[in-house]
Amino acid sequence: MHKLKYFLLPLFLGILMYSCEKENSNVIDPILYFPTILDHYITPVTFNSDTVNCIAGATVESVDPISSVSLKFYDLYGNVVSIADLKDNGVYPDTTAGDGKFTGILNHVFICREVGFHNIEFLATSTAGLTSSPINETISITRSPNVPPSISNIIITPDSTQQNNQVFLIFMVTATDPNGACDIGRVFYTGTSPGGTVLTPRNLFDDGSCCEVEGTGLTSGDTTANDSKFTRKLFGGPPETGYYRYYIKAVDRSGDTSNVLADSIYVYP
Repeated sequence: MHKLKYFLLPLFLGILMYSCEKENSNVIDPILYFPTILDHYITPVTFNSDTVNCIAGATVESVDPISSVSLKFYDLYGNVVSIADLKDNGVYPDTTAGDGKFTGILNHVFICREVGFHNIEFLATSTAGLTSSPINETISITRSPNVPPSISNIIITPDSTQQNNQVFLIFMVTATDPNGACDIGRVFYTGTSPGGTVLTPRNLFDDGSCCEVEGTGLTSGDTTANDSKFTRKLFGGPPETGYYRYYIKAVDRSGDTSNVLADSIYVYP
């Protein structure tokens, strides 16, 4: 009986391994065919206007048929604001149907012109749902002639504080731009300590304290978003006695600067 058991056990294992091998031999790994964008263009790439209107094209290679070729236009904050569909159908601006060259028109009208370099992205998708590697380019939006921003109503508090006394320091200013609020690129203060050391510049924000700023783990201290009042609230204890002098200004997206407003905080022993 023991001899029979030892004989049947290897036989059973052999049959089991054979059946597994036979089953696995029928499994075929799928081959995925991703489309490839071989070439691309967009023209023109610079606009001194509130309207972007250009022709774009992409040459695509794919084993599977192509279901779509798109061109995405991004704002300066990384949001998609317009999408153009590129077609290979022989209808203007495409010239020849079925030649693998997809063409279309990108059109976008700014409510407020965002001066700067805007990212665009070409992407092809096959009928199998597979996408190409995205191809990125930029479009430059300019403004010439440009009108600089202006600031007013500076508030810096407290007016005075004791040396090393931990207090909230609040910086606030109203900043406007004739070209629209979106043209204000930055509002910030610089300054000097009583001993003449240059202070670290700090940005002011009109964000309603929605988000952490500059990796500090803190919000700006602004109360209402998009009301043209830019704020920065800091907590600290000035270590030197004398006058801390502050200078606030705004810079627009074309690099032009506003007027400069100044104020100070006196630190007593």
